[in-house]
Amino acid sequence: IALLYPDAVFLCSNANEENTEGDIKEMGIRLAQEVVNYICDWCPGSALGRLSFVAHSLGGLIVRAALPLLQEYSGKFFTFLTLSSPHIGYMYNSNKLFEAG
Repeated sequence: IALLYPDAVFLCSNANEENTEGDIKEMGIRLAQEVVNYICDWCPGSALGRLSFVAHSLGGLIVRAALPLLQEYSGKFFTFLTLSSPHIGYMYNSNKLFEAG
């Protein structure tokens, strides 16, 4: 991505790195605060062009919990990409969506 967009600024979050056993909402709050702080430090004024999130597994749920807390930047939201995130539960739970055929 950096090769295609050399002026892009990236944040590899570590707000929840040592604390993933807690409440997803609390992890979303920590992520949102980290994103806001990063934007304030690296994108002064109107420098923020687009805001995208790429997450894996539990990270997708944490990002989803953080998004409502980032509404002030909703006009800048561009991509929300998750890989292997259990948005509708996990495989051992019965899910009518999959049973529908």
